[in-house]
Amino acid sequence: MSEKQSYLGTPTTLAVMIVAAVWAAASSGTAPYARVLACVWAGGAAVNLVLLLVRRRRDQRAAAQAAADGADAKTAADGADAKAAADAKAAADADR
Repeated sequence: MSEKQSYLGTPTTLAVMIVAAVWAAASSGTAPYARVLACVWAGGAAVNLVLLLVRRRRDQRAAAQAAADGADAKTAADGADAKAAADAKAAADADR
């Protein structure tokens, strides 16, 4: 079972944080120190968003690869079972 994810770790929330921080940094009514902090906040949220999306893509690829490997293993096992059954049938026919 997967872990329950906080809403703070979703791409939508991170995008909203980036937009809000950029808006605060671009606002002329904001104090200079707050504008600098808003830029830092926007940069951190952008990095976090990129890392989140890369991690999700890597996990999806790993899941797809695991599913493909599982399907290949099942096909190989089914092939081995079919070969064993054919060999047993051939041996039975040879005994007749």
